[in-house]
Amino acid sequence: MRVRVVIMAPLYFGLGSVDQIKLDLYLEDGATIRDVVNKLNDIYPGFKNKIIFQDKIIEMHDILVNGRSIDFLDGLNTRLKDGDVVVVVSPFGG
Repeated sequence: MRVRVVIMAPLYFGLGSVDQIKLDLYLEDGATIRDVVNKLNDIYPGFKNKIIFQDKIIEMHDILVNGRSIDFLDGLNTRLKDGDVVVVVSPFGG
């Protein structure tokens, strides 16, 4: 399945000086936000440590699935569907 990922304020994460990064990830059916974070960490080494601590999203960061915070879904275990949009927001991002 294809999931669109948008990383807001990538400079904060050390990923470059553009306003945002957009990329499509191809994941197995039934993938979760945790899988997205792990895949992003493969692409951008160290990314995971900047947003997750002790298996929770670091305070002031957020991950949205189709505009809804994963805090109101199933956290890192939120299951994704083909075509979902995942947005990673830093303290300085949108």
